[in-house]
Amino acid sequence: MRKMIIFCSLLILMISGAAGASITPDTYSIPQSFNLGQNYYNVYGSPNITATLIGSNEFDRGQTATLNLGLMNKGKLLGIQNEKTPSDSNEIFAAQTEMKLESSVVDATDIAASLSADPGSPIEVKSISQQMGSIRSGQNSLTPATFVIKIDKKAKAGEYNLYLNLSYDYQKNVQILNANSVTQTYDVNPWYGMMSQSQILTIKITNQADFEVVNTTGSLYQGSDGTIDIAIKNIGEEEARNAIAIINPSDPLSTTDGTAYLSTIAPGSTVIAHVKIKADSAAVPKVYGIDTMVKYETPEGDTNYSDIMEAPVEVKQPGFFQSIFGWL
Repeated sequence: MRKMIIFCSLLILMISGAAGASITPDTYSIPQSFNLGQNYYNVYGSPNITATLIGSNEFDRGQTATLNLGLMNKGKLLGIQNEKTPSDSNEIFAAQTEMKLESSVVDATDIAASLSADPGSPIEVKSISQQMGSIRSGQNSLTPATFVIKIDKKAKAGEYNLYLNLSYDYQKNVQILNANSVTQTYDVNPWYGMMSQSQILTIKITNQADFEVVNTTGSLYQGSDGTIDIAIKNIGEEEARNAIAIINPSDPLSTTDGTAYLSTIAPGSTVIAHVKIKADSAAVPKVYGIDTMVKYETPEGDTNYSDIMEAPVEVKQPGFFQSIFGWL
């Protein structure tokens, strides 16, 4: 029997943006019920799913965010090969029916999606693998794939990779059995394959100011007040303009002025917040933590607040001269 091969124009399947997809070999073998001798056509092609991040890919350090990924199936038919020539009306009906059903080779079913990060990455994926149903060729998923990520507070600004892994079934081949052209009835014997794809998604952690308390000087005694100098360093990548330190001591410490103007803090620079703190007479001599926050403006003019930092300050028991003459 002469075979006629009909080839479609080959299509190079591209992944949008900076992401790429790779396809692993099929993992399903030919089912025992599949009779290649009764197969009229082999259709070449497969699903090809690409993901697009909905919204911005820029995030701040310390942020917990939800990524919404829209999935689209860009699968294409690449060729058709005739395997058997029908000889009677029933076989012609079977061949025509098979040709219609073979087009489903580009449809993906039972899609499972998972997301991962590089070992040691400051980005942690909090979501588990999820089922996305089926996507026909040329269509989008009904709902986006959603993944929650948490970015470490100490993450450096820059670009980081996340890896979207997809696995799904597709109809690799199909044959028609017991076709009856008069009653227009038939049985379908499908042959399914499994495919896997991966795509790289790029996440950007933006430049921003970040702070830490690097030193605290000054002494406090029970029942007295004193000036405490809190050294604050900008450990981020962006300058902080019109910065103000907000000081919030808790019992047994207090202050009558909980703010200190710091001006502009360049990356890598350290400034001093001078704050007057009072220790209650019932304060236990030990080291206390003073909650410290920086309010500042970004270069774009937006107002931001830092995370709460602790500035350590020691309350001492007054000695003889402090008890008699007060602060010396």
